Amino acid sequence: MQTTNLHTAWARLFVRALADAGVRDLVVSPGSRSTPLALAAAAESNLRCHVHVDERVAGFFALGQARATGRPTALVCTSGTAGAHWIPAAIEASLTGVPMVCITADRPWEAYDCASPQTIDQRDLLGAHARHQAELGTPNPAPSALRAVARIAAQCVHRSQWPLPGAVHINARFRKPLEPVDVDAAEVWEPLVEALLARGATAVYTPAPGVSRDAVDTLAKALRRGRRPWVVCGPTLTHDPEREATARAAVMDLCRVTGAVLMAEATSGLRFGPAGSVVTVPSFDALLRAPAFRERARPDLVLELGLPPTSPSYASWVLDHGEVPRHVVAPHGWPDPHGTAASVVLAEPGDLARALVTALDGHPLGAETVTWSDAIAEAQTLAGAALDGAQFAARWSEGSVAWTLANTLPDDAVLCVGNSLPARDVDTFTTFARGPLRVLHQRGASGIDGLVAGAAGARSVTPRERLVAVYLGDLSALHDLGGLNAARVAGAPLAIVVVQNGGGRIFEQLPLGRQAAPGTPLGERFEQMFTTPQPVSFEHAAATFGLAYVRVTSATDLSRALHDARAITRPVVIEAVVEPSAGRLLRDVAHAAVRDALAARWRA
Repeated sequence: MQTTNLHTAWARLFVRALADAGVRDLVVSPGSRSTPLALAAAAESNLRCHVHVDERVAGFFALGQARATGRPTALVCTSGTAGAHWIPAAIEASLTGVPMVCITADRPWEAYDCASPQTIDQRDLLGAHARHQAELGTPNPAPSALRAVARIAAQCVHRSQWPLPGAVHINARFRKPLEPVDVDAAEVWEPLVEALLARGATAVYTPAPGVSRDAVDTLAKALRRGRRPWVVCGPTLTHDPEREATARAAVMDLCRVTGAVLMAEATSGLRFGPAGSVVTVPSFDALLRAPAFRERARPDLVLELGLPPTSPSYASWVLDHGEVPRHVVAPHGWPDPHGTAASVVLAEPGDLARALVTALDGHPLGAETVTWSDAIAEAQTLAGAALDGAQFAARWSEGSVAWTLANTLPDDAVLCVGNSLPARDVDTFTTFARGPLRVLHQRGASGIDGLVAGAAGARSVTPRERLVAVYLGDLSALHDLGGLNAARVAGAPLAIVVVQNGGGRIFEQLPLGRQAAPGTPLGERFEQMFTTPQPVSFEHAAATFGLAYVRVTSATDLSRALHDARAITRPVVIEAVVEPSAGRLLRDVAHAAVRDALAARWRA
C-alpha cells in the first residue's frame, strides 16, 4: 500500500473551502470512514464543531442552527446507513427553505456490490429532498482534481442557499489509510494544496431578491379598490433574524396604509411585538368558528403571507369563500393547498410589503374601511375576554401552559414551538399584547420528530444571555429522547417544557376522537391506537442526561420554573402535568364562549 497524506490534505482543503464559503458550524457524528473530514474540521479555526453520536439528532440539531441563523450548517457522518438518519431533517429543510450541507463519507467504488461491510449505495441518498448532489470522489493528486475540491465545497454551500434554500448532499469517498501518516519526503502535490488553501474558495455573488413589478402593480390596484382587506400570516419561510424584523415592520406599515386587519399566527414572526394603530386579530382561529364573525367580518381581499396557516377554521373559511380574491406570497414554493388563490407571488413578504407601501403612497382610508376594522377590533376584544375568562375559570390544562409561557418569557427569548397541540394552543390562548418574542417552528412537514434536538441547535447559536425554550407534548419528547443528549452540552439557559397530558390528545379533535367515549370499546381502541399514553418518567430521562428537572402543576409553578431556568446554565426539563381531559374541555368551552359573545353583541 502506498503511504500518502493526500487524504488529510484533501479533507483539509475541502473543509477550509466550506468555511471560506460561509459555513460557521459543523456537526460531526463519529465514525471511521469520515476520519479525514472530522480531523480537518477539528483543526479549522473558522468553524465551531459540534459532536453528536446520533445522526438523526445531529440532523435536527443542524436544522435548528440554520433556522435560527439563516446560514447553512454542515453535517459529517460515516459510511453506510448513517446518512439515512438525516432524511427527516432534510425533508423539513426542503419544505421550509432551511440551508444545510450534508456530507457523507463513503467507501471507494471497488467496495460496492460485494458484501463489503458498512457499504451501501449512497448516491442519491437524500433523493428528491436534496437541492443539489455532488460526488467528491476519492482523493486524487491531479491538479484538476485538487482544484475541484474547493470548487465543489463552495458550489454546494451556494446551492444550499440559492436559488431555493434546502439541503445539499456531498458524497466523499476515502480509501485507507484514513488517518495521517508519516511520509519520508515532501509529496509532489503539497505546493498546490498550500496555494489553494491560501487563495481561498471562489466567492459567489447572487442576484438580490426582487419583487415582480407586475405583481406590485396588480396588488396595489386591488388594495386601492379594496375596502375590507385581510393580511393573513402563516408560518414564516424567512429565517434570517434581521430580515424577520424588517419584514414585520414592513407588513405593519402596509396594514397602516391600507387599513388591513392583521391575522398573524405565532409561527409567522409577526405575532408578537408592538402593533401601534394596526388592528391585529390573534384570536382569528376562534373567531372564525363563530358564524357571526364569518359573516360580518368577511373581507373583499386577502393577502396571505408565508406557509398556509395552521388554523383549521381559516382553512374551512377559504374553501367556503373561493370567490374572495386571495393572493398568496412566499419566497419559494406554491403555498396554496386549496387551489383557490387568485395569484401566487414569489417574493420575500417583507420586500413585497415595502414595495406596496411605496406604490400606495397617499392612499386614503375610506370610512367603510375604518368602520369595518373598528368592528373587528371590537370582536377581538370580546374574543380575548371570552378566551381569557374560559382559561382562568378552567382547570390547569395545556391552554394554561401556552398562556403562561407567552406571558412569562422575556422579550429577548426564543420560543421553539412543537407541532400538534402546542402550536395551536399558543395561537388560541395568547390573546394579549406583549413585547417581541422570536418563535421558531418545524411547520414544513408538521412532524413531531427532532423538536428537542432542533431547540438544542438553536440554543447553540443564540447569545448565551438569552433564554431559549421549547414547548412540546409528551409523545414528541419521547420521540426525541436523544435530543436531551444534544441539550446536555448547551452550557446556556434552555427550558424544555413538556406537557404531560397522557398521550396524543390532538386526536381527540378528530371526528373519531369525538365519537370515542371513555369506557366504551371504541374508546379503549382509540386510546390504544391513537392517544397511546406512555407511562414514562421524564424525571428519570432528565437525570440520565444530567439535566435539571422540575415538575409543575400550576401557572405559578411554571412561571417560577421559567424564571429560574434563565439563571442557570444547565438545561432544565420542565414537566407540566395536566389532566388528560382538561385541554379538550377548555377548548370546547372557550370556542363556545367566543361564539356566544359575538352572537350576543352583534345581534344587539
